[in-house]
Amino acid sequence: MENLILLDLSGNQEAVLDNAYDVIIAGEINGIDTLSFNMPFSDGKRRYLENEKQVKVRDDIYRIRTITDEKEENGTAVTSVYAEAAFYDLGFSVKKKQTDFNADTADAPIAYALTGTDWTIGTVNVRTKRTWTCSEKNALAILRKAQDIHGGDLVFDNNNKTVSLMTFSGEDSGALFCYRKNMKSIKRVIDTQSLITRLYTYGKDGMTFSSINGGKEYVEDTAYTNEIRVSSLDCSSFTNPYQMLEYANMRLSAYAAPRISYVLNAMDLSNLTGYSHERWKLGDIITVKDDEMNISIKTRIVRREYNLREPWNTVLELSTTLRELGDSSSQWDSAADTLSGANLVDSQEMKDLVPFNHLKNSRADNGFAYWQNSGFTVDASNGVSGTASFKCEGAPGMTKSLSQTVTPTNRESYTFSCQIASENLKKGENGQIGIEVEFEYEDGTTETRFIDLI
Repeated sequence: MENLILLDLSGNQEAVLDNAYDVIIAGEINGIDTLSFNMPFSDGKRRYLENEKQVKVRDDIYRIRTITDEKEENGTAVTSVYAEAAFYDLGFSVKKKQTDFNADTADAPIAYALTGTDWTIGTVNVRTKRTWTCSEKNALAILRKAQDIHGGDLVFDNNNKTVSLMTFSGEDSGALFCYRKNMKSIKRVIDTQSLITRLYTYGKDGMTFSSINGGKEYVEDTAYTNEIRVSSLDCSSFTNPYQMLEYANMRLSAYAAPRISYVLNAMDLSNLTGYSHERWKLGDIITVKDDEMNISIKTRIVRREYNLREPWNTVLELSTTLRELGDSSSQWDSAADTLSGANLVDSQEMKDLVPFNHLKNSRADNGFAYWQNSGFTVDASNGVSGTASFKCEGAPGMTKSLSQTVTPTNRESYTFSCQIASENLKKGENGQIGIEVEFEYEDGTTETRFIDLI
């Protein structure tokens, strides 16, 4: 179990908050990063909790902002703590003067923002050039503005105090979320409330890009609907019409289609033996499959509420379109509350729901990765708990096999879960179709068993 480590005001370890519960790490791309938890008021370590002290979770650092002591109706006294990621302190930096950037890449405003702080630049691979006037007053506001203008994902390393701007901060994790595997419930939202097809933009001193845009002060995209839905975008920081036009088109591409998002109550299985391939993080691309709702998509984790003590009760928001900074989160909050409050599973139920907890790539999602194959093919259009399956064809008398070696934890018994389908199947005189298992014990001896499936 991962613990919360409380640091004193000098940054030294002071206490391990091992009785903390309801530990929730909430974060979103280019947005919030917070920690909240409860602990008994009677806990002897309660006396160490003070505002502005830091809490370390894994490699992240959070600063305590709010401490609430409350006695509940049953007489139990509880302490609730809310903390913000270390980068929030950049919002209290010394006041910055207005400055101009002339066809600069993003590292210029980031360096300017971090001047006078104890933070440094990490990786900046967003190469867009922008000419604009920066009037934001503190380091965090400048960083947010730079991300908005240049694009990409703003990434804070709270432990090493570095700031990066990445074209894409995640990776295609390969994780698959399926109902009754690692997904308890799912909600899909298709939203056109903010759909825009015509976008006006005005730069500094009312500048437009009409002279380079056929006389039009707007950009338009009617690929989804011919209905003209008008809005405007504040581009008062821009002083270059060409860059403003590029920026307007980039924004409109997100506004001119429905915003489709998914909120699901998910289980993080990556810490279980044999499940390292299911590891994911905020910003990663994952696959979600639910046949009943006709959902089979690859999409990105844009927000998550991770339950550190109960990783099987984690809420994720998935979307191909990033939420705008400052958007109302009421839709997410209500969906998250609905999912996270409804019949959350305990650890035993989680184990009952999880098949294939030792085999890797059991669903053929990654072809024949981890398998030794003789005579099988991958059927990418036909799966049960995933998007694909293994398939074999041939005449009687032919031997075909798939094999894999796993190292499970020591238990008294093991369960094999699989599903097979056959068509015009005829076994030879000594034919066998099933699962052959060879056990190798610690003393080096082996034992082979065959489970006949047909």
